Amino acid sequence: MRSVHRKYLKTFIPAMLAYVLVLFGSIMISKKVGIEASIYLRALLSLAPVIPIIFVCGALVRFLRDSDELERKIELEAIAISGLFTGVIFLCLGFLASSKIIYLDGAAVAIWVFPTLFGLYGLAKCFASWRYR
Repeated sequence: MRSVHRKYLKTFIPAMLAYVLVLFGSIMISKKVGIEASIYLRALLSLAPVIPIIFVCGALVRFLRDSDELERKIELEAIAISGLFTGVIFLCLGFLASSKIIYLDGAAVAIWVFPTLFGLYGLAKCFASWRYR
């Protein structure tokens, strides 16, 4: 494993572990304090999981910056494909919802955009890596 990969994993893994812990912790605390808690506390608890995700994004940016040309090309192709497919998927869902074919909860949709983007990024990266072998 190259040093750029080791540095990425040293930031990515702790940030993702922190995300999982903060996410579950904020959900549990939010359920305990309920809707009666102050709006500031509820906002803080709701947004707390975003902080570790910012570190994940920073790790990805540093990885892209430090990668060689081929790795960078694969990564950027995967990001582009992921962004395009995520956009098309949610555009289709929006059209179906506006036609009353399906019902979508806006909060659920907003929460699922980023995980969909990263899930498709993983698949697109596998495809792009395979193509350049």
